[in-house]
Amino acid sequence: MIKLTNTNYQVGGIWSNLSEDNFFNINENQTASMWLYFGSYKNSSYPDSLFPGDGMAFVMHNDPRGTNAHSIGKDKDGNTKPGNGETLGVWGTDWNWNETNPANIAKNAVQNSLAIEFDTFINKLTTYKDISGEGVSFDAQGINGQHIAIGYPGNPSDGTYPISTYFHNTIKKPAGDTSNGPATKNYFTMLHLAATDNLNLVDNNWHHLTIQWTKPTTNSNLGTITYKYDDKNPDGTPTNSAKIASTIVDTNQFKTTNGKLYWGFTGSTGKYTENNLLVFESLPSFVDAQASANIHNDTEDTEVKAGDHVNANDDITYNYNLKYIGWTREWTNIKTRMQIPDNVTFTSGEINYANGKKEIIPSSVFADTTDPNYLNYQLLQTLNKDNRTATISLHGKAAKTTTNTLTVPSAHAHFDGDNLITDTDAPSFIIDPKSITLESSTPYIIKIKKGEDAQIKAHVSYLGTSATPDLTKLTVYQKVGDQDFTAQKGIIDSAGNFTLNIPNSQLNESSTPVSFYVKDDSGILGQTNTLERTIQIGGTVYFGEVSSNVKFQNINFGNKNRLVPRIDDWNVHVIDSREKGSSWTVQASASQLINTNTKRPFDGNLVFKQTPESHPINLSNTTTIAQYTKPDDSTETNNITLPWTNQNGILLSLNDNVNPAGQYNGVISWTLLDSIVNH
Repeated sequence: MIKLTNTNYQVGGIWSNLSEDNFFNINENQTASMWLYFGSYKNSSYPDSLFPGDGMAFVMHNDPRGTNAHSIGKDKDGNTKPGNGETLGVWGTDWNWNETNPANIAKNAVQNSLAIEFDTFINKLTTYKDISGEGVSFDAQGINGQHIAIGYPGNPSDGTYPISTYFHNTIKKPAGDTSNGPATKNYFTMLHLAATDNLNLVDNNWHHLTIQWTKPTTNSNLGTITYKYDDKNPDGTPTNSAKIASTIVDTNQFKTTNGKLYWGFTGSTGKYTENNLLVFESLPSFVDAQASANIHNDTEDTEVKAGDHVNANDDITYNYNLKYIGWTREWTNIKTRMQIPDNVTFTSGEINYANGKKEIIPSSVFADTTDPNYLNYQLLQTLNKDNRTATISLHGKAAKTTTNTLTVPSAHAHFDGDNLITDTDAPSFIIDPKSITLESSTPYIIKIKKGEDAQIKAHVSYLGTSATPDLTKLTVYQKVGDQDFTAQKGIIDSAGNFTLNIPNSQLNESSTPVSFYVKDDSGILGQTNTLERTIQIGGTVYFGEVSSNVKFQNINFGNKNRLVPRIDDWNVHVIDSREKGSSWTVQASASQLINTNTKRPFDGNLVFKQTPESHPINLSNTTTIAQYTKPDDSTETNNITLPWTNQNGILLSLNDNVNPAGQYNGVISWTLLDSIVNH
């Protein structure tokens, strides 16, 4: 935890160290996150501090002073000193009411910079006497209350793009005012970009901040900076009240030749004071990584999305997907803290890495009761450019309930490495009551030889608390292919076990779907869930889940020649039940994107990048996206999009021209070949 100020009339700051590869690279997409604390309205150390002041600022700069950069100004005696109060340690100083030139204000600021201010003290003029020579007017136009805003501290001019401009104004001395001082006093206000005001920054709470930088497109000097304030709760869960704003940034302001900037925070106090505290969570040039979560119903072989229903006692798997993006450091010593949601019990788990290694989570992790609501485990491997993904899978069961539905709340997962902290949340879902449930350890794809019958072993369980009823009286209903459900009685033993025998004569030559459930025909116990299996003669390869609606990030007006990342989950699953050594290839092509209203084509196209460093391939022609050869005879499901990051996979490429605002739609066509393509 860093304390930037601790008393009145101070300036504090912390800057990155470029020599240690700690910088903000405006030529790459970057993310930084941290926690901010602005104190409380009552400060026991300073009883006269009725109000807090003055706040902090996030700053990117190329000031020649480097880590010594901060606001400066001359006091009434002509002495140069740090600029405190409304400058927040980054803006220029307005300490001379005879000043008329905005350039003389700007030159006292941090040069070649951009700042996002978190201003806890509103500097507005109400009377002539308020112009005291201490800088008290930057918020005098258009700003109300505590606020967040963006600007260029060292630039005095107002050019083509929005910039921080100081306006020169005068206030007339009221008639009859005989107080000492000139008839007029000059003062300066400040232009606030992407402003969010009327906030309560000083509330004795920690506030999470995410800064996202979107790099300029090719042949452009325009990037975009976005702040997300209060986007996380202190426990890492997302909030519903984040303050989000962004603005286009003219990177020429930084006057950098390599794109690398100092970055950090400044803070200041004036007549009033506050605790300006800071905790860093991620550093943009060290590691960038993403975490996501999904839930799979293993009993039904379906994905469980927010609000979906599962049956009591269903087998459930929570998958937490970690993706390493870059940059200069590896993501090391990743500690996980994964919440165990109500009405779900986990019993085992494993981690699968991009390098093909598999790591079993020890049973002691699931038996540990020192932190009863969480599973705590440290990954044994490091994520880096050669090992970009890790999928943590937790296996368990939905709770048993026979009368009432149960809600499984969203489950939070926290990932804390040496140089990056990130979080994600698995969705909430509903458990439907069942008195009897059905499960089977038989694979979803059942492979048999030609001429063989197929057998499906299954087990029916009674979930009630009274004595177990006679399970042998229950009826099994099965459906093979396009047939209607038919009943089989007397095949369930007293323990609930039975085997379905599917004669070869009822099977198709390649693939036949089978559905079955168990029912109490008397109506007392009701009916189990329905299980589905597929019987294949010789095995096969086919598409499983393929996302039907995929999206890219919104595009800011004026962006040109850039690659736009995907948003939300893209899923293209390949299921292969063939023998060891079988191979497959996935190819894709994409149609022209068309404006849904004007029907005009989009000036750009979808491209594919195998790795972040590879050259993009236009998807207007059929392109190989993924290839794979099976290492064993087991049935495998591979999601070909799992290794993709914001820098590779399918991306949207923009051309030179500006596309009119609107929504553009197109179609991606996927092809699955049961062999490796010859090159």
